[in-house]
Amino acid sequence: MEPHHVHGGILWDGWVLMLPGIFVAAVLVTALALNGPGEALYTWVRAQLAPNPWRARWDDAVTRHQATAQAFAEFECDLDAVLRLPALADVEQPATARFVDAFAEANALRTDEFPGPDYARRFVEAVEHAEQGWAAAAEAAERKRDARFDPAERRLIAQVRTLLGVAASSDFESERRAAYQQAQRRLAELERRSGWRVPRPAAMALEHRARGMLAPAGADG
Repeated sequence: MEPHHVHGGILWDGWVLMLPGIFVAAVLVTALALNGPGEALYTWVRAQLAPNPWRARWDDAVTRHQATAQAFAEFECDLDAVLRLPALADVEQPATARFVDAFAEANALRTDEFPGPDYARRFVEAVEHAEQGWAAAAEAAERKRDARFDPAERRLIAQVRTLLGVAASSDFESERRAAYQQAQRRLAELERRSGWRVPRPAAMALEHRARGMLAPAGADG
């Protein structure tokens, strides 16, 4: 005959294995008592299995926000693109100002983890506004191009873009640095005359190139 304590241990193990089933049964019995058989079971199962619909929308918004942020950053770092669409770098332009405000709001609502449906909805809406703002600002800048500048200022823009092209195609470091330095001087004159300002990332990149602090142009790509 087995010792009594072993028999008791077997009984305890059996109860432990039965607990999950007992819990589920209790939940179902309670739901059935409160709501009626069919509706209660359907509601409970759906609540347990259905994913939060805002989670997928939040995941998609995170990806779209990153795409908008990357497009904006790439533009602000590309001096030639800035000179081609100067209005997109000018917060005095209404469309650009609206984008900057919408983008700042999306940034403020960005979280590393899913924040719950209410906060996720605010983030999704902010990302949509930022996307729309970026597209509208880029479209407006395409239409305006260099319209805000007078003829002398437009010549300066053309000269800077030409010098950037010379620097990008040259095989000689001294020639590249000289072209960047000349571009820097003409850009400073453009800013002085017009009041328009190059975004800081593009200005810093030009400064580094003028000092020969970056890799040769041919190695950038």
